[in-house]
Amino acid sequence: MGRLRIVEDVAVGCDTDVRERVEDPVASAAQGMRGVPGWLADRQGRRLRYLRLSVTDRCDLRCRYCMPEEGVPASDRADILSFDEVVRVVRVFQRFGVRTVRITGGEPLVRKNLPELVRRICVETGIQDVALTTNATAMAKLALPLAKAGVRRVNVSLDSVRAETFSEMTRGGDLRRVLAGIEAARSLFETKINAVVVRGMNDDQLREIVEWAWSKNILPRFIELMPVGEGAKLGRERVVSVFDMQVGLADLLTLGEAERRLDRGPAGYLPAADGSSRKVGFIGAVTDNFCHRCNRVRVTARGEVRACLASPDGFQFRDALRSGGNDEDVAEALEKALFGKRDGHAFHVPGTTHHFAVNMSQTGG
Repeated sequence: MGRLRIVEDVAVGCDTDVRERVEDPVASAAQGMRGVPGWLADRQGRRLRYLRLSVTDRCDLRCRYCMPEEGVPASDRADILSFDEVVRVVRVFQRFGVRTVRITGGEPLVRKNLPELVRRICVETGIQDVALTTNATAMAKLALPLAKAGVRRVNVSLDSVRAETFSEMTRGGDLRRVLAGIEAARSLFETKINAVVVRGMNDDQLREIVEWAWSKNILPRFIELMPVGEGAKLGRERVVSVFDMQVGLADLLTLGEAERRLDRGPAGYLPAADGSSRKVGFIGAVTDNFCHRCNRVRVTARGEVRACLASPDGFQFRDALRSGGNDEDVAEALEKALFGKRDGHAFHVPGTTHHFAVNMSQTGG
């Protein structure tokens, strides 16, 4: 494979703990192929073991930092990866050491028969850790089927626990539906909430969010507004730094060096000041450039590989899937994409404007 670097390790199979707990009928099924042991590293030496997999570019909300008010044109169904193609993509990544697949969108729950896709990923690829990022508007009815299929962890986008603010930030979203979805999820999954902090919208509500989440035994996380797509249009003055967030929560937290789980993404965690096991997570995409420890790669619903969320360019390898080639041909296309992964992003670099063209809803942000 030319420039591909494989760092030896032991491959492991698909986890079934959650599916067994909810008496999943496929829990005893074959675990699928076991990939070639090893980790895939890019040319900077970063180990890529985390795949963010978008299954749709459609969404039922219009969050102000993510999507324009009029929405974005939805892709034709023929341009979206089929279930067979998605499973094949995951199988190739699994061979090269990817161990976590996070299903994203758009809003992934609008993809028809999503639990069946999750089940196939678990059974047919040997992936051990399937997670989901969602707005939870449809989670109340889908939580149990998703748990049976093999989802283990869920992150819910929740920028406010005030109905008025939530509606404003999502352009009409119904907070009650989301809270009902969270209630259904938290009894079945390891559940976190993600709040994008926007100055003048919800930056005065961080304490409320933390106290609400802790009361539900949910881990809250705060994310700096990223200058990507609609977020870039809001302006740099809307960014609230992680430092300012932590200062505002100083009496609730033990400030200091953040704990990081490098296998789970870029968040850093601070413990509660009361000595309990509760924590708050922070993701500083702007002020804490974590590119040097980035371990993820993105595949869009249209079959583009995006080595970075901030990149306006992707490598289309859907054609490799549909050209009749074997998995080795697909892997060759994957190699070309991954070795375009840059050292870091260019947020707020003078003279750069390309971030306006990147829509998070279409890249699985």
